[in-house]
Amino acid sequence: MIINKDKAYKSLHKKGFIDSDIHSIDHKYLEYYSEGKLVCYTKVSHGSNKDLDDYLIRQMSQQCKLTKQQFSDLVKCPLSKEQYKEILKEQNLLD
Repeated sequence: MIINKDKAYKSLHKKGFIDSDIHSIDHKYLEYYSEGKLVCYTKVSHGSNKDLDDYLIRQMSQQCKLTKQQFSDLVKCPLSKEQYKEILKEQNLLD
């Protein structure tokens, strides 16, 4: 499985992730908040033209509290913002 990193970045923004105040030369950090509480965060490389491979997808999916397939669905849009929130609620990560 391979995912375009720019598409992943844009899709995560559409699903409620925001750019973090944390900055790095080679990564863009994204955070997901619910009711002012940080729930999870991830990062996307911006120093490379490489797409997300299986290893990076696995890392990002764990950071987003999802399976690899759920993360792929979140980025490719079958998994909606509301469905993502429900998954986080089921894991008791949201109030």
